[in-house]
Amino acid sequence: MLRGGFDIRPEDAVPGHQAGHKAAVLLLFGQAGSGIWASFSDSPEFADAVAHPMDRWSRRVGDELAQVLGGKALFPFEGPPWHPFGRWAQRTEAMQPSPLGILMHPEYGLWHAYRFAIVLPGAMPEPSLPVAEPSHACDSCAARPCLQACPVNAFRDGAYDVAACANYLHDNAQAACHRLGCLARVACPEAGTFSYEPEHRQFHMRQFLASMK
Repeated sequence: MLRGGFDIRPEDAVPGHQAGHKAAVLLLFGQAGSGIWASFSDSPEFADAVAHPMDRWSRRVGDELAQVLGGKALFPFEGPPWHPFGRWAQRTEAMQPSPLGILMHPEYGLWHAYRFAIVLPGAMPEPSLPVAEPSHACDSCAARPCLQACPVNAFRDGAYDVAACANYLHDNAQAACHRLGCLARVACPEAGTFSYEPEHRQFHMRQFLASMK
């Protein structure tokens, strides 16, 4: 789905955009909930047992759409240097970082993602996509169940202890995290109706562990 877009400014750090060159826009594409799961799980990338299936699926879909639109696709897994997708996302939708680092969306909660961006040479179509004031759902959440749910307290002091998370998952094959996905993310009370399907959550957990190897 189209998540939003904006006229590119020099400070947006979009590759190939020159200062003063105004006639260029960036469109962000991604998902809300498990909207992509049926298509992705039926794809050759999902079935071929080769590493990084979702990245490869995103590249194929993004490059095909970019060709249709006459633009160039950019991906969050390209780098270093890494494209600032989080900053681009906050230019297009009303969001702020959650204690888990995932951007908190006012409608989708933590259950959304960005898969690619497409840079176009033309001006932004009218009407412009509005950006509301950022949601402050996390600021008004005193209990912070997300920070209490992790069995190894991997989210603390504003940082994510990747090693502690990965080691726990590796040493505890029967842990609920493998079946339910990240327990900290699942514990968030916001937008539960958009929570990823169980198979979708399990896929991301498997991919995380594979990347740690």
